[in-house]
Amino acid sequence: MRQWDVVGKWVPLADKRPSLIIDGTSKWAGPMWAQIDANMIFRYTPSKTRFTSGATVTLDLSMMPMVMEELAKVPVEARRGPLIINPKTALPYRNWYFGEVWRRVRKIAGIREEVWNRDMRAAGVTEAREGAADTADVAKTIGDTKRTTAKIYDRAKLAASRRVAQARIAHRGKNET
Repeated sequence: MRQWDVVGKWVPLADKRPSLIIDGTSKWAGPMWAQIDANMIFRYTPSKTRFTSGATVTLDLSMMPMVMEELAKVPVEARRGPLIINPKTALPYRNWYFGEVWRRVRKIAGIREEVWNRDMRAAGVTEAREGAADTADVAKTIGDTKRTTAKIYDRAKLAASRRVAQARIAHRGKNET
């Protein structure tokens, strides 16, 4: 997911997206608890496709251990409104503040400075492709086209090369019998 699809985004009141979360001259648009059903299925329309293809994404959060670990920290009675809030303000994070938090976490985790939070999207795609997930499935998961997923986000060139080599070797074995 893109960062703003995870934490949401503060936009001017004139923005056409509906929102009940208003603070001063801005309103917030982002993921809500109501988008997660009783089976932990999360459905959303990525911000980039909202006004173009309208592609939606469906994720089974129960299959994502780290996400489930974080969601378990939120008491059931508090699971309403925005999915992610700043505990200091009880409002969703401001875009600039989330960036500051990312920079601190990146430093603590020893992640190089040139790695941006948005690089995590490509890292997830690359990890999935290195694990032999089909490009079409990955594209559906991130709400993008297969072409864009392969061209921009899949950086698993070595894993792809190894899969091709294995396929060629397997094919040679079939032709020898």
